[in-house]
Amino acid sequence: MVTFALDADKGRYTVETCEPGFTRVPRELIVEDRRFNDDINANLILRGTETEKKTGGRSVKFFTGLLPTTQTGVFLGNVLTFGRNGERIRNGVLLRFSTDAGRMTLRYFPAYYPYPDGRAAFVSAVLDRGLL
Repeated sequence: MVTFALDADKGRYTVETCEPGFTRVPRELIVEDRRFNDDINANLILRGTETEKKTGGRSVKFFTGLLPTTQTGVFLGNVLTFGRNGERIRNGVLLRFSTDAGRMTLRYFPAYYPYPDGRAAFVSAVLDRGLL
């Protein structure tokens, strides 16, 4: 689990606490409204600051749409990574904002993202166990 605090001057969340050795999530994250790309089925975007070159431009290395859940301030997303032989891997991200959005807590689930019909139960199980 990683906790972030909002740096209002930069407009970014920066890491406050993190489990030792955990490097799957960038140390600075930006939450913003989706402004383009209608293929993303979310109104909020969570992204890192680091980009990489690709054919025709640049891409953001850490990126997901945030889907609201039935729990206030809790959102679900998935980050795409690539495994051996270019295999696409969807990694689940569950996060909770404080009531003033000044803090964000994030839990990363490597190689696991629930199917749509199992998402509500997944979110409830994580919250009931106190994992977020």
